[in-house]
Amino acid sequence: MRSVLVRYVLPLLALGLVLVFPIRAFNSSADDAATQNGDVRHQADYSVSEQTAGSTSAIAPSTALVPSNLLQLPSGVESAVVVDLLHNSLYLIKNGERLAKSGSYFVAIGKNGVDKMREGDEKTPVGVYFPNSFLPDRVLPAIYGAGAFPIDYPNRWDRRLGRTGSGIWIHGSDRSNEELPPRSSRGCLTLTDPDFVSMASHMQVRRTPVIVANSVEWVSPEQVAAQSADLRHVIETWRRDWESRDTERYLHHYSTVFRSPDKTAAQWFAHKRRVNAAKSFIEVGVTELGLYRYPGEDDLVLATFAQSYKSNNFDSQVNKQQYWRREKGEWRIVYEGG
Repeated sequence: MRSVLVRYVLPLLALGLVLVFPIRAFNSSADDAATQNGDVRHQADYSVSEQTAGSTSAIAPSTALVPSNLLQLPSGVESAVVVDLLHNSLYLIKNGERLAKSGSYFVAIGKNGVDKMREGDEKTPVGVYFPNSFLPDRVLPAIYGAGAFPIDYPNRWDRRLGRTGSGIWIHGSDRSNEELPPRSSRGCLTLTDPDFVSMASHMQVRRTPVIVANSVEWVSPEQVAAQSADLRHVIETWRRDWESRDTERYLHHYSTVFRSPDKTAAQWFAHKRRVNAAKSFIEVGVTELGLYRYPGEDDLVLATFAQSYKSNNFDSQVNKQQYWRREKGEWRIVYEGG
């Protein structure tokens, strides 16, 4: 009898209650009845336990596993956010001697799904992002709840691919809403207010990576450590080759389809040959290295780090992003920018 109630009666009651008392989620249009009803039907397909918003609603993998997209966090970054769009789940991954899952939450996504490509498509982007700022509730309309973290969509890779749009946030929800339909935003990542407050305490502006994937593969920490070690070796070889002033050996690390913010590969190569020819010594330091396997792409890794540079005629300190892609078995830089 209990199994019958759980399997058939409770979901029907939940569906009936939602239809009688419709949920006004963030960016949901009051006259968009067809979309709202579709969202409610989607939510009714969840199990009874998954219909309860909050940390109990996310599909939680074994605590012994870690996301394959998260290879290494910088030492000064407390946590990473990893989003599994397929399962409407947001995970906090804590940094330490080893990466470990420390929290999981239900998250609502764009009403038109994922893979945002253009302004106004009401989809959630896939990629690796960072929060630009924090907006507290006192400066926001009530629908955003306890606050919001705008993220840097479109990032450098998005712009390279011609993706457009803006205003993608991670934010809370109206305090009168106890549940969220799985697809109810215009592209943002929306949490219930209690979950947002819990998650926000672990976020660092411009530092916490937000990895948004269609689905998350969970692997052993040993697998992640091996891949991270391989890429650290590649980046260290790039650093040493730059210091060597053997410009052709250094440029071998760059793809023929490389781009910087303002140069093609041919322009970059010519620029580096001209600049390096004037150097009597070069010293390069790489610290605070983060490594992220880019979701939705084949063999693409984002490396972020603090770079120090010193030569006989120039000193600089910059935060750098490099996108490395495996080409014919070798890692090559396809984008680099400060």
